Amino acid sequence: MLIRLIIILILIYLLYRIIKLFHRSRTASVSSQQIKKVKNMTPVGEDLVEDPHCHTYVPVSQAYRKEIGGKSYYFCSKECYETYVSEKK
Repeated sequence: MLIRLIIILILIYLLYRIIKLFHRSRTASVSSQQIKKVKNMTPVGEDLVEDPHCHTYVPVSQAYRKEIGGKSYYFCSKECYETYVSEKK
């Protein structure tokens, strides 16, 4: 009777270890796939510029650019530019 109990406990332990090993390898494989996706999704670096009116940062390619007094200013939108100009007057 005692030998059967010990054998059953050993089998349960082995089953637990096998399940845990399978789960760990599956989690590691998912993690490496996620890392590959993140590396592929990382955008190419682009400079950010600060809007002088609302102080938000905007990528240069999306900014509304205007030259005022020989200096380039970047705005997040045309509305911010117009507000900035009207407040400066």
